[in-house]
Amino acid sequence: MNEVRTRLARGLVRGTVAAMAMTGVRQVTTGLGLVEQTPPDAIIKQRAPGLLVRMPRLAFLVAKRQTALVELAHWFYGAGGGAAFTMLPDSVRRRSVSAGIGYGLLTTLVFELGIVPILGLDKFKKIRPIEQLMFTADHLLYGLIMAEGEKRALPEQRRRWLR
Repeated sequence: MNEVRTRLARGLVRGTVAAMAMTGVRQVTTGLGLVEQTPPDAIIKQRAPGLLVRMPRLAFLVAKRQTALVELAHWFYGAGGGAAFTMLPDSVRRRSVSAGIGYGLLTTLVFELGIVPILGLDKFKKIRPIEQLMFTADHLLYGLIMAEGEKRALPEQRRRWLR
């Protein structure tokens, strides 16, 4: 049980760091005009207004701290994805590059086929091909960071580092 908690804790941290790296990529792609609006920003702008109209104090907080809240939400989501990655079988996690690419693509598909329809995010039903490419690329980065960090956390790797 203690080992599972340790794996989950590592996954939460690694997932948060990987989501932070994605944030950096998204700052660049948005700044260069390759991406109009990031997914976390779209979620806040498209889904939050109904809730916020009924809660004016929360609306004020969100308006004043929107950028920070968007990033914190993304990091929280990334942490959850990191914890999920650590629960994959060791045999999958050992293959760092292929596991990272696969997990990055999986997170892209989960967003597009699960979150977009559930939340009804209109913007993401018609994004430009360059935006799709940029979102896929930053999810691949996320997966690769997860897999490379996990490779170093596997028991046989830890033993090698301790020698």
